[in-house]
Amino acid sequence: MNKLLASALIAAAGFAAAPSFAGDNIGGEVGYVPQVSSTVSGLSRDAVRAEYLQAERNGSLPEYGEGADTGAVATAKSLLSRDAVRAEAVYAVRHGQQVGGEV
Repeated sequence: MNKLLASALIAAAGFAAAPSFAGDNIGGEVGYVPQVSSTVSGLSRDAVRAEYLQAERNGSLPEYGEGADTGAVATAKSLLSRDAVRAEAVYAVRHGQQVGGEV
């Protein structure tokens, strides 16, 4: 019976200490720290949107980061045709340069 009492006491102490960590978690997200900015932008929403669209047209947006479409990023265009790429893959599989598979 003493083991049961000791286990209950340890569990009760754990539950009593748990609310002390509640202040660290703000907004329900782990590691979230609210960012408070004291500077005010002089640009309107339309001006910022126009700058963004201009940068998108120029191709000067960063490839990675928030808002970047990393799935559509192409670093270099291939000059080979589809048949040439397939022929290279078949050659590589037949000569042991690549692990086999469906080509």
